[in-house]
Amino acid sequence: MLTYIVDAFNVIHRVPQLRNSDKPHFNLITYIRKNLLTGSSNNKVIIVFDGHPVSGLFDPAYQVIYSFSTTADAVIKRKLDGFSNKRSVAVVSDDRAIRDYAKKSGAVSLRTGEFLNKIKEVTYNAQDKGISYSLEREITDEMRKIWDK
Repeated sequence: MLTYIVDAFNVIHRVPQLRNSDKPHFNLITYIRKNLLTGSSNNKVIIVFDGHPVSGLFDPAYQVIYSFSTTADAVIKRKLDGFSNKRSVAVVSDDRAIRDYAKKSGAVSLRTGEFLNKIKEVTYNAQDKGISYSLEREITDEMRKIWDK
């Protein structure tokens, strides 16, 4: 299982539909889920926002953290420090200091653009095969059952 720690506003500012949204906090979660940016649903997602909580934002599949009076960068570093196996963590940020901190800690460091490029991979793969993602998933599960015997 992989854990993604996402610098929320870095992603929001890179995606025009999120940046121009009247509810970017809510739409970010939908965007990540819809585009399968974190791969498997077994992967854990921690989204870190600068500032104070937005009322009504809750999603049981995602851990949403607000920095309050500190910075999102400080929260991301603190969260990363809490992992014993940092190789199972991917930090998504355009902030060079955060990416360097993640690399030095042993975590995977992704620029926001690299994270968002996963959309193309999923979309192209499904289209190239001419099947839906759900059917692709079913086939993979069936093949695992056969090969794992």
